Amino acid sequence: MLKAGEYKQIAPVLFGSGMIEEAGKKAKELGVSHILLVCDDGVKKTGLDARAAKILEGDNVKVTQWSGVQTDCPDETVEEAVKIVTDNQVDGIIGIGGGSVLDTAKAIAATAANGIGILDDIISYLAGEKQYENHPLPLMLVPTTAGTGSESTFVAVVTSSRLDAKIGLPCSADCAIVDPELTMTVPPYVTAFTGLDALSHANEALAEKKNTPHSDLLAYEVIRIVKEWLPVAVADGSNKEARENLSFASNLAGIAFNESGVHIGHACAHALGHLHHIPHGVCCAILTPAVIRLQALYYPEKMKQLGNLLGAEIVSDDPEEIGRKAAEAVRNFVKEVGIPSLKEQGFTKEQIMEALPVVEHDPLAYAFDGQVTEDVIKNLLEYAYNEE
Repeated sequence: MLKAGEYKQIAPVLFGSGMIEEAGKKAKELGVSHILLVCDDGVKKTGLDARAAKILEGDNVKVTQWSGVQTDCPDETVEEAVKIVTDNQVDGIIGIGGGSVLDTAKAIAATAANGIGILDDIISYLAGEKQYENHPLPLMLVPTTAGTGSESTFVAVVTSSRLDAKIGLPCSADCAIVDPELTMTVPPYVTAFTGLDALSHANEALAEKKNTPHSDLLAYEVIRIVKEWLPVAVADGSNKEARENLSFASNLAGIAFNESGVHIGHACAHALGHLHHIPHGVCCAILTPAVIRLQALYYPEKMKQLGNLLGAEIVSDDPEEIGRKAAEAVRNFVKEVGIPSLKEQGFTKEQIMEALPVVEHDPLAYAFDGQVTEDVIKNLLEYAYNEE
């Protein structure tokens, strides 16, 4: 029998090469007259911010630019941007960049409409115990990497200074523009770990408590696409077909995990990223084989299908054997696209195990549709560290 569940998409997506040209038109449709263009120094160096501003202004949308985004969206940067919104009477937000930019743009949209006080009580909003008094400002998101899928998810991952942790602040886009041409200049290493971030989203969506046949369908397609096209894009970033496919996969993965969810793997990745400043996609890439071994104990058929999509040729019905072979296939794929192990990056086992108490107290870890204990978390972190 098919598993019951709810599926939906939270924002319309304009997908395809050249779609950035529609930014001004969409902003006007959202009722925006003065927009804050949010990006980081990397996007600014490419000139994409200036190009987007010209497009917006061509449709009579006034633009104020802010390029103060920092990795992992520290809450103090959100407060800085909200002051700019207030001082300039901005009535809409557009985020153009990678995951940290999109998360920051989301957080600005929610906070500018409801006050910076919501940043002190993120847990209550994430748990649904509190609701925003005002709808976030109209928000458009334009990814320039293929991995995060943040343009199609309901949370902004913020680094909370009060909680000393990364946590999700609810906010979703009103419109997303996924233009693969904007990813053409992403360097090989970033291409690799962002693509593996999308793979981790798909994998965890298969075994989160809210998984549905619809989210499964999207997840399997993401895995198939990433397996085929990520090595191509890493080897040749100018390959347009590879970039298009990976942008599509990233967006599908965002929809899948927005509908289902991510769980213990992302709880571990958030903890390691916060403690040791490892890029999120790198953390996810290294943790995914360990997560697959755990998931195979509860969803062996799904992990068999995942493993076979990645070339494992699994015929056994034994959950532990399925988990081992599927994990090995992912581990080999991670190596193929050039992601070094935690040991190769110079981390000690003791440093990695510092994440244990953080993960243990992270509600996200318990979204996994299986038993999560201190020993489960410990074994997952140890396996991830011992991978060669």
